[in-house]
Amino acid sequence: MNSKVVTAILFTVALLIVLPVLSTVNATPGGNSALVADGTPAPPPVPNPYLLPELVADGTPAPPPVPNPYLLPELVADGTPAPPPVPNPYLLPELVADGTPAPPPVPNPYLVPQSEQIAA
Repeated sequence: MNSKVVTAILFTVALLIVLPVLSTVNATPGGNSALVADGTPAPPPVPNPYLLPELVADGTPAPPPVPNPYLLPELVADGTPAPPPVPNPYLLPELVADGTPAPPPVPNPYLVPQSEQIAA
């Protein structure tokens, strides 16, 4: 099939889906819209009596969790703290600045100053 034919078919299908919905979006109280409700609100839902034993807790709370004794060596720290990190000596020339500071920036001669742009 030609790509234009496929595009036209998809566009037509999209319009057939969207256009009926657009007529019900802006509901007015006096119109024949599907979004306007009249009457009283529905009563609150009642729990299913067959599911109540699963939904209602009875008894005492569970005990607090106990750590796994096989994982304690991995979870508990012992000993002294690690020393502070030391900079990599191979990266020091890239990390440590030496010499004089860079010169101040020079305005670009090809750009119009902002004060002149506002006046123009």
